Amino acid sequence: MAPPGSMGVVDPGWEHGVAQDERKKKVKCNYCGKIVSGGIYRLKQHLARVSGEVTYCDKSPEEVCLRMKENLERSRSTRNLRHPEDKSRQSCSSFRQSNNGDEEDEEEEEQRCWSRRSKGKQSVSDGSLLRSSGYVDPGWEHGVAQDERKKKVKCNYCNKIVSGGINRFKQHLARIPGEVAPCKTAPEEVYVKIKENMKWHRAGKRQNIPDDDMGALSFRTVSQDPEQEEDGVELDFYPVSQDRLMLGNGRFSKDERKSFDSMNARPKRARVIPFQSPSSCKQRKIYTSCSNRAVSRKEVTSSISKFFHHVGIPTEAANSLYFQKMIELIGLYGEGFVVPSSQLFSGRLLQDEISTIKSYLREYRSSWMVTGCSILADTWTNTEGKTMISFLVSCPRGVYFHSSIDATDVTEDALSLFKYLDKLVEDIGEENVVQVITHNTAICRSAGKLLEEKRKNLYWSPCAMHSTELVLEDISKLEFVSECLEKSQRITRFIYNQTWLLNLMKNEFTQGMDLLRPEVTRHASSFTTLQSLMDHKANLRGLFQSNGWILSQTAAKSEEGREVEKMVSSAAFWKKVQYVLKSVDPVMQVIRMIDDGGERLSLPYAYGYMCRAKMAIKSIHSDDARKYGPFWRVIDYHWNSLFHHPLYVAAYFFNPAYRYRPDFMAHSEVVRGVNECIVRLEPDNMRRITALMQIPDYTSAKADFGTDIAIGTRTELDPAAWWQQHGISCLELQRVAVRILSHTCSSVGCEPKWSVYDQVNGQCQSRFGRKSTKDLTYVHYNLRLREKQLKRRLHDDGPPPPTLNYALLDRLLPDWLVSSEKDEVYFKTAKFQNAD
Repeated sequence: MAPPGSMGVVDPGWEHGVAQDERKKKVKCNYCGKIVSGGIYRLKQHLARVSGEVTYCDKSPEEVCLRMKENLERSRSTRNLRHPEDKSRQSCSSFRQSNNGDEEDEEEEEQRCWSRRSKGKQSVSDGSLLRSSGYVDPGWEHGVAQDERKKKVKCNYCNKIVSGGINRFKQHLARIPGEVAPCKTAPEEVYVKIKENMKWHRAGKRQNIPDDDMGALSFRTVSQDPEQEEDGVELDFYPVSQDRLMLGNGRFSKDERKSFDSMNARPKRARVIPFQSPSSCKQRKIYTSCSNRAVSRKEVTSSISKFFHHVGIPTEAANSLYFQKMIELIGLYGEGFVVPSSQLFSGRLLQDEISTIKSYLREYRSSWMVTGCSILADTWTNTEGKTMISFLVSCPRGVYFHSSIDATDVTEDALSLFKYLDKLVEDIGEENVVQVITHNTAICRSAGKLLEEKRKNLYWSPCAMHSTELVLEDISKLEFVSECLEKSQRITRFIYNQTWLLNLMKNEFTQGMDLLRPEVTRHASSFTTLQSLMDHKANLRGLFQSNGWILSQTAAKSEEGREVEKMVSSAAFWKKVQYVLKSVDPVMQVIRMIDDGGERLSLPYAYGYMCRAKMAIKSIHSDDARKYGPFWRVIDYHWNSLFHHPLYVAAYFFNPAYRYRPDFMAHSEVVRGVNECIVRLEPDNMRRITALMQIPDYTSAKADFGTDIAIGTRTELDPAAWWQQHGISCLELQRVAVRILSHTCSSVGCEPKWSVYDQVNGQCQSRFGRKSTKDLTYVHYNLRLREKQLKRRLHDDGPPPPTLNYALLDRLLPDWLVSSEKDEVYFKTAKFQNAD
């Protein structure tokens, strides 16, 4: 995004190009990719196909070409009106002569008013000019003023209150030493952005504007056309000289306005709105500029609600960090904000978001030299029933979305899937990729083997989350487990399909809590909901013994109602529920480890958790093979590919939290996996040999591995961080260990809101339309991934929503919510009886 020009506005040409250097003399066209030298004016000539100075852009849309032509013509006509100085002087002198009688008194009064306002400060300065032009310092995105003069600012990340104003606060964010303590918790992209902003200030890019060009502006203008204000069309800004046109009350006189309009004709008029400080947004009631009418909080929230329901935005979007920040910044901006046009959102603003995302992706890439990265193939189904694969790239710094494909046909063809994965590895760089994770299906396994045969320095890995979901699916099919689940589902279906009974339960027994608990996968959701029923055992019994239930006309007397009441009252039923939950809990712990809400990476712990789960199930069933045998058979069938995978066993070996424990299992497959990983992940033969020779130092805790601090942090530090700290005496082995321990074992990203993009994909056939859709998807998914990462850093996943998302429940818990045919017959009968 280009910075504001001398008038605090941005040229509309920046919607269609991206600057390639600091001075913005080279601009890359968004349509043909050509880099045009000569600044934004040359790019507009390129887009408008003006002959003589620059080559045409054949790929820009006709509407863009026409718009740029109009802009260039208006700029030229405006320049012609501004430059004839003798005409301007003549107009000014005639104006002064016509007002000779009152001129001196007016000027003295004007100067007195102006001096009182300025309070001794220089009238024309960068800060006052930009503020009067509606400019808001980017530092305010990351802090909140604590006093009226805004000299104390509270940091949004570390909560430190910085004295000295916004400039000192930005030094805090940019970690500039000398005057203020640095912020250690601010995200990297904030640090980079504010540091660039400080460089921009120091380089003098915001220069003072001479009085004879602009004068002093004590007001800001808002164009009647929102798009022009955001695009920065120069015709929307009136240059006003303070000593000629500004009266004591901040308004123009009629004579002065007429004279000024004759000197500076404009195709469009702009309305003048007095500048309102951001502190006004702290008031509980807001006054509009047109009628001074008080606006209550109820009206504001009602307006937001109408927007949500009109556009069809999911209500959980109100929990978005970006939505909350948007509301906060609009309040800080104050009165007079004009919403950008839809063309601007899909044009320059979208490209700005892409540039911001790519800026922190460069930071991710810089870490791949040390940790490597994982390619995740996240498979999901869209609203049209098509199978889609989203390709994500993961490393300890974060996860980002690379691209997505319609994989409806690909998932049935191993060779086609292999080609997509191979192309992606080529794009990322084979030297950076440690593993490619996909679902654990036969087609994916075949594609993974083809990839490993071609690419000798990386691994294909099955998704541990998908494999564990398959374990839970097969466990739920065991006879005594399925019987228990089916009875529990009848209870929730019965309650959730009768509004009065659901309200009675939530209002009087569960304190507003729901029985249904969605998890990351469908079968995991079933067992967490079963656990919820067990937690609310006493509440459910109280519900079916209450007067509200006993006195009900139809429900308590119906066959279905009596069966549900009998199940809830049965001690044998709850004993079976407890037995099932106890048997499945070790597997559920693996699910929670993989989907950990903190910063811990899952690969170093996966093998240990899975081994512990098997042993726990055996112990729960008192080592009786007849009882634990069915569970073990299911686990071995789906987890065998994980138990024997070189990366899993090597991560188990290099994790100091496991390796130095007395119960560490030094199986032959563990040693074999370590040797294979060293050979595959270290291409240099001499380094391989050296790394293998350094293993005894690690296993025996010699040198730096055996220091007091290394021993004390074996379970406290992240395994990769522990190796970086204490593996300095074995650098070759350290390099391999860090690359193994720095990864996840799941390909599940975050659930995107794809319905909008499904609709757009079905409509867009043109090349430009497809590119726009691709950009929207790229920004949407990366912003959601970024939000997820920010919430994890803050350790704040937010409180559970008071009302559940039933669209999500229909997908994750259909058997617990949707009535069966028998239920439907009963509910229809009950409805007619209640009507009578």
